[in-house]
Amino acid sequence: MLYRNKISFKCHRKDQTPNAKDKSFVYAVNDIPFHPVHGTFSTCGSDGTIYFWDKDARTRLKTFEAAPGPISPTTFNRNATIFAYAVSYDWPKGHSGMTPGHPNKLMLHACKDDEVKRRPKK
Repeated sequence: MLYRNKISFKCHRKDQTPNAKDKSFVYAVNDIPFHPVHGTFSTCGSDGTIYFWDKDARTRLKTFEAAPGPISPTTFNRNATIFAYAVSYDWPKGHSGMTPGHPNKLMLHACKDDEVKRRPKK
C-alpha cells in the first residue's frame, strides 16, 4: 500500500498549560465533510471547535469561535453556500454526562469563498 497521499493535521487539542506543547488534551474529531465545489474540508470536535482546511496547501482556512458544547455532525449544502452544524452532547461519558442544561442547537453559517477556497501551494 502506498502512503504518498497520507496526511495528518493537528487539530482539536488544547495545551494543559501555556508552555507545555508536549502535554495536550486531545479531543475527538466527530465529522470531516468535504466542500462539494472546492474540495477543501472541515473538521469538528468534542472541544466545540470547527476548522476549514485546505489539504493541498496544508493550511487552516478558517477557525470558528468555540461553541458552548461539542460539535457532532456537520455538512455543506449541495451548492456549498451553507454550512450546517449541530452543537450537542456527543456521549463520551455515557448517559451520566448528559445534563439537563447541555445545549442542543442546529446552526447555519453562510459560506464565503475566502473561507473555503483553496490557497495557492507554497
